[in-house]
Amino acid sequence: MSLPSPELEELRLKTRLENAIKHAADISERALEVYAEVAKEKTHYFEKIALGSGATIALLVSFVGSHASRLQPAWLLRSALIVLVLAMIAAMYRNLKYPYYLTAAYTKQNLIAIRAKEQCRLDLLVKFPDQSLKRGKPIDVQETNEEFGKVDKGFEDEIAKFQQQETSVFNLLGWVERVALGLVVIGMGLLIALAWRNF
Repeated sequence: MSLPSPELEELRLKTRLENAIKHAADISERALEVYAEVAKEKTHYFEKIALGSGATIALLVSFVGSHASRLQPAWLLRSALIVLVLAMIAAMYRNLKYPYYLTAAYTKQNLIAIRAKEQCRLDLLVKFPDQSLKRGKPIDVQETNEEFGKVDKGFEDEIAKFQQQETSVFNLLGWVERVALGLVVIGMGLLIALAWRNF
């Protein structure tokens, strides 16, 4: 089997670089669209939980004003109110933290795509150094490799930082979401128990 000619190899590497650039742009655009849509949907869902909890609290307070002496046991009503307030706070806290997760996830994906693009550019320069000029002189492959090594280390550090932030916020969000949903279920259960006992 014969080796490809230098011209074919150069064309292959240039095509690979162009594809990596296009891929990086496509991934960034798609990731942004998907993250924006998911963020919107999840945020709306937890806004509804917070608003629903707040509305339930408002209705309970106005209802209790006219039936305060008849609702027994009183601790059931107080417990329901406290649990619903905590659910509302948890849902609001979740919506406060969610943009940090999206920012970390999107930035990490963007850095990965840029890093891959730069790796393709380096591959082309290393394979065909005489074809590329820097300040009117051919590029020094050794110097370029060293520069890329430093830049790549920077990319690696930044990607690791955003990965850690993404994981940390994601874990926190998962916990807060489960707490918010659990508190809503408990609060509604307490209100059903109160209604069952009194009506």
